[in-house]
Amino acid sequence: MATLLIALGLGAASGIWDLSADYQRMRREVAEASRADLALVRGMAVEAAYMLSHDLAGEVVGGLALDPLVAEVRLTDNFGDVLGQIRRPPGTTAFPGLAQRLFGDTAQHSLLLQTRMKETSGDVGKLELHLDPALLLNRYLDHVTASAASGAARTVILCLLVVAVFYGLITKPLLKIGHAIATVDPARPGASLIELPRRHEGDELGLLVSNVNALLAESQRGLDGRDAAEGALAALARDLELRVQERTRELEQQKEGVERANTELEKANRFISDGIRYASRIQTALLPDTAALDGAVDAFTVGWRPFDIVGGDYYWTGTFGDKTVVAVMDCTGHGVPGAFMTAVVSSILARILHHHGHDDPAVILALLNFLVKSALRQDRADAPADDGLDAAICVFDKSRGVATFAGANLPLMVWSGGHIKVIRGDRRSLGYRDSPPDATFACHEVPIVPGAVFYLYTDGLIDHMGGPNGRLFGRKRLQEALGGLAHLPLEEQKERLFATLDAWRGEQPCRDDMTFIAIRPLAP
Repeated sequence: MATLLIALGLGAASGIWDLSADYQRMRREVAEASRADLALVRGMAVEAAYMLSHDLAGEVVGGLALDPLVAEVRLTDNFGDVLGQIRRPPGTTAFPGLAQRLFGDTAQHSLLLQTRMKETSGDVGKLELHLDPALLLNRYLDHVTASAASGAARTVILCLLVVAVFYGLITKPLLKIGHAIATVDPARPGASLIELPRRHEGDELGLLVSNVNALLAESQRGLDGRDAAEGALAALARDLELRVQERTRELEQQKEGVERANTELEKANRFISDGIRYASRIQTALLPDTAALDGAVDAFTVGWRPFDIVGGDYYWTGTFGDKTVVAVMDCTGHGVPGAFMTAVVSSILARILHHHGHDDPAVILALLNFLVKSALRQDRADAPADDGLDAAICVFDKSRGVATFAGANLPLMVWSGGHIKVIRGDRRSLGYRDSPPDATFACHEVPIVPGAVFYLYTDGLIDHMGGPNGRLFGRKRLQEALGGLAHLPLEEQKERLFATLDAWRGEQPCRDDMTFIAIRPLAP
């Protein structure tokens, strides 16, 4: 009976395998044929969508509709308007739910229509092809019905052959071997070995009997050695217990040493953290009081986010008569080294503004470059370090109604008249060993018109990694974001911009210090 069930199971499995293979083959053939049809008419479809030709679109959908399995063909342009469409009433089947489940996903096909130029491509429309799942199921059922009769006959013949061969060659000898194994004494398995059936000396049954006899003999040897092993294991257990106790004492002593080391590390960490937090208070005190700009500009906001507790970004604002000076600087590194650089730059910038002039931002950058190189002793070939900064300075002259900008690797963005304009600074940094001591910088004058907003920032804003593909936020996205926020109050612009940057970064860590300044100057 078991042999018959096995044979029937094999026949049924073969039939199911054939049905599954036919189903997969039909799905594959339908999908490949649909893709081939879409690829065949792609050129005409692109031309019809590009030229908005209903006649040409009608020829495309009419050609595709010649397939009797097609339920609907639709060609639309890139605005969503239908250029050509053919829709047939749905086919009938006794199993509509099964049709949708088996062929629903295979029935839907679409092709995005694009024009391809030398360097660019553009979407011009979409070609959609929908097959009828009911007709696909009917075709599949017709094929299943045709192959069912041959499969049934094949299964019956296979069952009879398997039953006969299996019983004569396997079942009957196995019954004899099983009866012999049942008579083995569990206390003395090696005393009675299994007799080998006739004519099975060299086949699998003979190998089975040999292995069983070898197993019985090995079991007997195992039982004989069990008692000796138990005594040895008991002695080993006593020895291991003594070793565990000794090792436990050693681990307790090591634990005490680790705890003492952790206590010392915590003290050192608190000492360092307290020092850095105090340094943060000092660095914050070096930043200017933006309240000094009240009355000098129409509106002003600043966002300063160091990467660590302290950072390498620095900004300065101040007024000199009718002139307002705003500067942002991105020094080498971040954390404590960057904070030391900002202290040096803060002192040098104050010296320049109060003793050398404040009218020309290009002159201020040139002096900053020369004095930073001198202060860090990087004006000679054997300088031990190579540190510097990028900077952007803007001077607003209320009396002339003009803003003057100069930059060193940092740009200025100006929103005016509904558009964002980017003014790039010179492509050089300040204070490094390879920075020429007599470097000069270009000045850019921008008329101040009512409602115009000026933006200065460090590259920490655009160096965020994130988004769906793990890319840099970049200057272009920053420009688009500011263009969409420029109509809002400056403080709200800043908050929404930083929220956008945080959302872009997601779970990615922050990579650099960030400084953002927005100014709406008084129009003349």
